[in-house]
Amino acid sequence: MPGYDADSRAERAGVLAAPVTLDRDVRHAAAAYGTGFAPYFLALALWVGAMLTFMLLRPITRRHQMTGAPAWRVALAGWRPAVAVGVAQATALYGVLRLALGLAPVHPWGMYLYLLATVLAFTAVLQLLGAALGPSGRVAALILLMLQLTGSGGTYPVATSPAFFQAIHPYLPMTYVVDGLRHLILGGSSDTVLTGVLVLLGVTALALTLTTLTAARTRRLTPDKLHPALPL
Repeated sequence: MPGYDADSRAERAGVLAAPVTLDRDVRHAAAAYGTGFAPYFLALALWVGAMLTFMLLRPITRRHQMTGAPAWRVALAGWRPAVAVGVAQATALYGVLRLALGLAPVHPWGMYLYLLATVLAFTAVLQLLGAALGPSGRVAALILLMLQLTGSGGTYPVATSPAFFQAIHPYLPMTYVVDGLRHLILGGSSDTVLTGVLVLLGVTALALTLTTLTAARTRRLTPDKLHPALPL
């Protein structure tokens, strides 16, 4: 049996206690835990804000439909007030984060403009749901919100989620909002931000197109619309 002196024993004990060492390299680290969660809650706030807006405003008003204006103008007339409210909400959120909570994004103006692009997409989608489904559109908006909260990867990596949420992850608007805002706040590749902007603008254009078609279809009067049933 070999004999070891005190120094040798301490050295070998250290090797047995920690046989490997970890070299850690962190890129674009968040200053605090809340900084990493900010994109998730920003997306949630803007979606809920758009939902509440269309609870107060009609997606498509009968007055605009009966004017004989083109269907695209009718759709825009119902969308513009919601966008104005959403821009005010995004500006207030941005101001609170910067001035009251001390958030310091790497790209401050890029973050603000990205929030505005999010407002365009969210309001267009919720207008479409309200115009196409009527009161049931609010239920559909709530269901879509639940899917986005769990499938966007805003809290934990989507790879740790069930297979269903991994499958719908690339098709949720909130996914691109969360990813884009993370890169704008913490830094990183601009490709993710550019992809997010293109997706959000594409969602906006698609939703407005479908809302225009819905406005053209619902312009036709039916006996139920002329003589609605009395509520009991």
